[in-house]
Amino acid sequence: MKVIIISILSAAVFAAIGMQSQAQTLIPGSDKAKVIECSDSDKAYLYDDYLIYTQAAGDFDGSNIYIFSPSSKADPCKMSPRQASYFVGVGEYGGVNKFIGKYEDLIFLDQWTGRNFKRLIAINVQNKSLVFLDTYAQPEISSGDLNYFKTLKAKRKSVRDKIPCPQAQEWEAQGKQVLYVERMSADLNTMKKVSSDEFSCMPAEPIANIKPSGYGH
Repeated sequence: MKVIIISILSAAVFAAIGMQSQAQTLIPGSDKAKVIECSDSDKAYLYDDYLIYTQAAGDFDGSNIYIFSPSSKADPCKMSPRQASYFVGVGEYGGVNKFIGKYEDLIFLDQWTGRNFKRLIAINVQNKSLVFLDTYAQPEISSGDLNYFKTLKAKRKSVRDKIPCPQAQEWEAQGKQVLYVERMSADLNTMKKVSSDEFSCMPAEPIANIKPSGYGH
């Protein structure tokens, strides 16, 4: 087991510029999109092979997600939900979903379950199936792999004992949440996870630990 103490890196940002020059953060290395601000909260992501429309829903920054075949004639902001080839509701798969990127036929969702961690979900749009789920921080895509840090249960003494984190008290005093993590990767063709056996800790903005009251259906 390799234990490495690191400070959080500035989140790498992939800025996709929309028709209104609005940048939107997606997973670094994911497919490039043209982002259109359809309203204050709804967005359309134009790709060569898909049009993805996100409709804000619920009280927790989640979205209903509609996937369409692209059309050069249709207004991306006025697509009918009935025309969608696939739909993922804001509360599907057990949490509040938010679109954060696409790679080929995979779409990636950030999911919050009401607890103090986030999960990364990947859905195969062609098969309409969930193919990946893990707790995560700092994802990126490179050379056909998804690289990320798997977040571990910090309340477990066994985790804290295994991963020394001398800066934890300092970070907590600054209002940060301390994440205990393992570096991971997943082959995006097979979605097989590979453990690095490298552990570390990092500060992050606090994630609320409350039960979502509803998902806006």
